[in-house]
Amino acid sequence: MEFLNQSETSTKMLLLSLTGTCNLSCKYCYANEHAADFMSVETAIQAVDIAARSKEKFILQFSGGEPLLNFPVIQAVIEYVQHNKIPALMQVQTNGTLITEKIAKILKKGKVAIGVSIDGRTQENDKQRCFPNGSGCMQAILNGIEILKHHSIQIGVTCVVTAQNVNKLTGIVELAYYLGNVRRIGFDLLRGQGRGAEIKAAEPQDVKAGLEEAFTVAQKLEKLTGRKMLFAQLERVEKLKEGSLTTFAHCHAMNGAAIYVDATGDIYACASLVGNPDFYIGNIKTGVDRQKQAKVAEVIKNSLHFCLECKDFSLCGGGCFARWYGSKEKMAYLSECSLKRTAIHCS
Repeated sequence: MEFLNQSETSTKMLLLSLTGTCNLSCKYCYANEHAADFMSVETAIQAVDIAARSKEKFILQFSGGEPLLNFPVIQAVIEYVQHNKIPALMQVQTNGTLITEKIAKILKKGKVAIGVSIDGRTQENDKQRCFPNGSGCMQAILNGIEILKHHSIQIGVTCVVTAQNVNKLTGIVELAYYLGNVRRIGFDLLRGQGRGAEIKAAEPQDVKAGLEEAFTVAQKLEKLTGRKMLFAQLERVEKLKEGSLTTFAHCHAMNGAAIYVDATGDIYACASLVGNPDFYIGNIKTGVDRQKQAKVAEVIKNSLHFCLECKDFSLCGGGCFARWYGSKEKMAYLSECSLKRTAIHCS
């Protein structure tokens, strides 16, 4: 078996799944079938070492499940990265309900960028994001964000767009301005893995209308407040206009530059496809299997061939393989095409 020589292929994205366990039970969760194991400090450090071998800068994202349930490992990795001067841009994507004063201080000192998942105002959010007993989690999220604000920590928010909330995306914009410490909003379309397969996806025309309305409200609030809200989708278009992103540059899995490590140390090419043997590419103890990684990259490229034929590709950059794969579409995932085209038109 031929293993990937990390000196030849640098890792651009390392995702550590600290646990498949979560304190919430979101109705669309694509990761609900992930193993409930908790990653050890040893496993996390071994994964960081693999990504750091090229000595090039990379993104290190703590994910799950809910990563804050395994916060001791996050703290250990922060200390390891800083002590060894590893060029990692650390991030954590959290539901925000477990943030405490102690956690906020450690994340701030560690220069860890924080993303919080919210799906709109309370009514919209609590229909999709809830505790296992069915009760809404919005107040717990707001409590966590308030703690971050108290420590002058700016955050990004991610809103999962489904048929349930697509017509009320203005709510997330208004909420972001109200909170005061939100600097960026990202719209994340439903993924068809896990419980996501049971939820109705937003229709393309509704995605277009909802996004246009959200951008319009943001422009009005910018004029009123003098504060500009950043949008991940618009930023991407601007980077493509500048030529700073290359073909399918967003998909590190396609470029053989992403490793997603689950709690047991198994490595997959993509976070959305964990547990699927077709996308297994190694283990931290043995390394990344070069042949398997190349095969996965080829599958992704061949699957998204239609993107290269689209007139909007240069400012779109191509679709997300995992979302397309989960949507069961034979051709393009039309809702994602609508999201990308709307961003291009509004940029």
